[in-house]
Amino acid sequence: MIPSSHASAPSPQSFAPCPPWPGLGQLFSGEVYRFGFHLRPARAGWLTPGTPHPDVLRQRQHRLEQPGVFQWSAPASAAWEQLEPRLDPAFSRSLLPSDSAQERARAIARVWAPDFILLSPDDSRMRMSGGAVCFPSGWDPREKQGRTVAGIHAPVPTLNRDMGSRIDRFLSGLKPGDAMERDNWGLAAVPDLDLHPQRPVPRIQSDTPRHQIWFRLEEQAFIGLGEGHVLFLIHVRTWPLDEVLAVTGAHDAFENQIRSMPTDIAHYKGLAAGLPPAPPTR
Repeated sequence: MIPSSHASAPSPQSFAPCPPWPGLGQLFSGEVYRFGFHLRPARAGWLTPGTPHPDVLRQRQHRLEQPGVFQWSAPASAAWEQLEPRLDPAFSRSLLPSDSAQERARAIARVWAPDFILLSPDDSRMRMSGGAVCFPSGWDPREKQGRTVAGIHAPVPTLNRDMGSRIDRFLSGLKPGDAMERDNWGLAAVPDLDLHPQRPVPRIQSDTPRHQIWFRLEEQAFIGLGEGHVLFLIHVRTWPLDEVLAVTGAHDAFENQIRSMPTDIAHYKGLAAGLPPAPPTR
């Protein structure tokens, strides 16, 4: 059985602001660092508006006015027709019956806290057919549109080699209504949700004080739609790293993960040149 890293997390998913929870310490388990899938059944609430902070929605609405944040194609329209009936009826206030699938998706993106990506089948492969990505963790949605899942993951060191076939089998095996979730973590020198690569955001350096380092959690969900389409949701939370380690009690496990992390993966995780030494714990 895969241990859950979501113990004591808000349930159902509401997208509301919250402090870090002790179960996040599971993200640092293992003798050495390695990518892990660690799927679990998804909580209820992913397909509802929830109660996100108003400032998050304001940021989303501002970002959606920028080019490249919203991507679309004909297969995305087909996927959206499978998704929309599953959404909470509260979303209907944002829609007009005469709107196209693309217009309806853009309207809902303005009031839905998570970013979403639609994956559509193309022969035996899944491709990104559309979505709204306002708060990327260092990647540009325009570069991913139309790519296969392996192509999307190509910049992530060792991921396709170690887990690519497993990810493909999982996505192609999702049946309509199946819903799973997982967590992914990174570090940043700023608390910003939007880490688009074109933004002049500083990276963590070896002399960055620990109290200036932010822990970045991506709550991810995968939901099977009809006709082979899949909805991928990403909800980002950030907290000071010190706060996360204090709540989880995972100082030693975290340090072990950092020490054993290959250089290329550390750079992908937001570290330009390692981490400064940790202060002694009392």
